[in-house]
Amino acid sequence: MLLTEKQKMALSEFMRMVLSMKTATALSELIGSDVKMKVSGVSLSPLSKLTLEFSQHLNEDIVSVHQVFKGSINGDALLLLNYSFAVMLTNLLQKNTDDQIVYLNVSSCEVLTEAGNILLNSYISMLGSLMGCQFTFSMPIFQIEPLPDLVNSLMLGKNEIRYVLMVDTTFEFCHNSVRGYLVFVSGVIPLSCLIKGIEASIDLAIPNS
Repeated sequence: MLLTEKQKMALSEFMRMVLSMKTATALSELIGSDVKMKVSGVSLSPLSKLTLEFSQHLNEDIVSVHQVFKGSINGDALLLLNYSFAVMLTNLLQKNTDDQIVYLNVSSCEVLTEAGNILLNSYISMLGSLMGCQFTFSMPIFQIEPLPDLVNSLMLGKNEIRYVLMVDTTFEFCHNSVRGYLVFVSGVIPLSCLIKGIEASIDLAIPNS
């Protein structure tokens, strides 16, 4: 299951619209400073290949904010950050705090979880609108673990081939930028519905297509 270049362009454009409006505004209100969000691209691959395909980009312990969603389809949504980027993002989110952290602490987890909750709700709501369905969300869970352990936990107990849709995202504020990934993990049928939704909306996302 692969996305065509046209589908990637359409989904990227939708993500830019969602993140640049509602999500960036919510984050700006959270930290009291303007936030810009850029989408570098999207990719779709089997979950089992995630460790190999993203080993160069997610090459530290991974900080994740994880929500399980349920509805007519079920799956997982995550914000993924390299540990060093998570530290950087925490310092930027807490720019009014005098002490800059070097390692994540309890306060860091709370700040990142709140930011992740805002991002994931916008991300999954947008995907749900493309698929024509609504979701309910679990409370966000904050974790720090190596990428292989994260992938194994998402595959554990699942009797289906799972795919991962990753959106490469950059947060820009205070003249700094931090790279992260918004992740949607589910089975073949939900992602087939998503692709159909993308195809039906391509003319709206890419007017000159």
